[in-house]
Amino acid sequence: MLPSIWIFDTYSIMLLIGVASCLFVYYKYSKKKGLKEDYIYSILLVATVSVIVGLVSASLFQILFNKLKGIDFDGSFPMTFFGGLVGGVLTFVLIYLFYIKRKYKESNFIKDVLIIAPGCITLAHGCGRIGCFLAGCCYGVETTSWLGVTFPGMTHKVLPTQLFEAVFLFVLSAILIVLAFKIDCIFNMSIYLCSYGVFRYFIELIRGDDRGAFFLNLSPSQWFSIIAIITSMVLFVILFKKNYLDVKKEEVK
Repeated sequence: MLPSIWIFDTYSIMLLIGVASCLFVYYKYSKKKGLKEDYIYSILLVATVSVIVGLVSASLFQILFNKLKGIDFDGSFPMTFFGGLVGGVLTFVLIYLFYIKRKYKESNFIKDVLIIAPGCITLAHGCGRIGCFLAGCCYGVETTSWLGVTFPGMTHKVLPTQLFEAVFLFVLSAILIVLAFKIDCIFNMSIYLCSYGVFRYFIELIRGDDRGAFFLNLSPSQWFSIIAIITSMVLFVILFKKNYLDVKKEEVK
């Protein structure tokens, strides 16, 4: 719809806005929690590095999948969100465990990061989906509905699934951020993985771009969605048990 503004492509602009918004929300949360300034900036630096690695892994995952499907590399760098999420999260966790945790002994991964991270991720992701809409990628199936839009180069209307997903992500982000700021909900990551996993699985059914059918005729994103849902359940049980044990310890004291 608007792939570029002057010499800048709008997808990159929206990604930058998303990352900046993500870092700002974390900064406000950490200040509210009274965390030390140098600790906050260390987390923000690690988050920035993780985003960069995530962008690279997002492209590598998609390029590898295309290669497996017999699609030759054409010089472009397509991205898949789940590929970026896996690469970014793994990078953050590893740096946190082997650097942040050792440097700041008082750090608490669950309270300092895990509670607010889902709200930040969904906010940045929502901005990225608006970038997809402006770039004309990740569109839905053909439609005659008034909801349909016609992207440049098309002769028919398609569902703007990018905007559907952006709305969902912004609403989910608002809920997760409120839960983090108001009640320090330790289950935010489980809520995020489950709700987005379910949403992404079903919105794949109305995507009109090539989804690259995989095992059992499901797209890679649908398989990642299933993994995300299962992970959310496992994580919920782990966090529930940890919270229960912590409460018991406090009662004993």
